[in-house]
Amino acid sequence: MFMKKKVKVVAILLIVLVGSISVFSFSSKKISFYPEKVKVALRSVGNQLLLKNNDTTSLVLPIKRISDKTYEISFQKEIAINPEELVEIIDVELKKTELPQNYITELIDCTTKEVSYSYEVLGPIEENSISCIGRNFPESCYTIKVMMLDDTDHSLYGSVGNVYTFSMFVLLLIAMSSLTFFKRKEQNNTTEVNSNHRIIGEFLFFPDQQKLVKDETEISLTTKESEILNLLARQPNQIIKREQLIKEVWEDNGVIVGRSLDMFISKLRKKLTNNAEVKIVNIHGVGYKLEVTTKN
Repeated sequence: MFMKKKVKVVAILLIVLVGSISVFSFSSKKISFYPEKVKVALRSVGNQLLLKNNDTTSLVLPIKRISDKTYEISFQKEIAINPEELVEIIDVELKKTELPQNYITELIDCTTKEVSYSYEVLGPIEENSISCIGRNFPESCYTIKVMMLDDTDHSLYGSVGNVYTFSMFVLLLIAMSSLTFFKRKEQNNTTEVNSNHRIIGEFLFFPDQQKLVKDETEISLTTKESEILNLLARQPNQIIKREQLIKEVWEDNGVIVGRSLDMFISKLRKKLTNNAEVKIVNIHGVGYKLEVTTKN
């Protein structure tokens, strides 16, 4: 039983450990991978714009992360920008990588540093009114700035992530509650056993229940047998006088019980025979002694 309890406790601790690592790992990915996902999406935006210009040789320069939520796309050569294509391409690439649909885009002239065109998107593109769709911007040096307004809805930590975290939180609560329950139960059982039993060699002796237990095998005792064994077990390896045994077990009621004592001692010896560490020794003319030896 004790081993089973230990296994349960170890299992609970493992669940808590795995749950904690999983939640931490999931949360860490949300923070660590988000910028890389944005950069991948915006680099694809830049490549799509070059293709719209029939340019298959020049490069999209490395995406710059200006701040936590602001990024810039720049090009090796001058490029013409069609606002309608810009809106459509950014929308498609952000959806493809399951990034937030709330953002602001600015088209900035590299020479003057002025904003040539900008628009804001909140939610699905069809629900937003985008101005200057019919206007084309001639070939020039442009930087496209994209400012993400919300980073809580991407794939790494979307609804699945929220459900997962909630489930793990509930699991942790259950595990901690179970651990506390088993700990208290084990403490209660230990207290109960310690206060109601004696250890005699390989036996557990329960005076109140009048029984011996060894390897989950119970040996029943009579009331007198239990009382006599209890007196002997109080002072193991010490002589208990016959007069004391008779007085405390038979309460000195005047009945001749000498032979009865010997008879009960004989019965106890038989019940203790399967434990070589324990034996009741007769000290002739004096009394009895419960000898308990310990194996090396």
